[in-house]
Amino acid sequence: MLTDAEINLAIAQIEYPNEPDRNLTGHNYCTDWADVGEVIERQKITVGYNDTERLYFAHDGYGNAITYAETPTKAAALCYLKMKGVEV
Repeated sequence: MLTDAEINLAIAQIEYPNEPDRNLTGHNYCTDWADVGEVIERQKITVGYNDTERLYFAHDGYGNAITYAETPTKAAALCYLKMKGVEV
């Protein structure tokens, strides 16, 4: 499982591929709706809660990139990475 810092860096590198000099650590996609909300809307990621597992889940709308995490933002961040082919 990726750490929050690894998730944040991986998403920032995908979101800002042409800005190698930019400080890519200024985003917190795992906990900040202001950062991950735009990604959720643009990618049409669905987020919900699984009572049985007691975890939040996120998926790509087709059920192909399903991820689970302890918070909805982290589940969505992991789903986005999985959609982009990153091993989560």
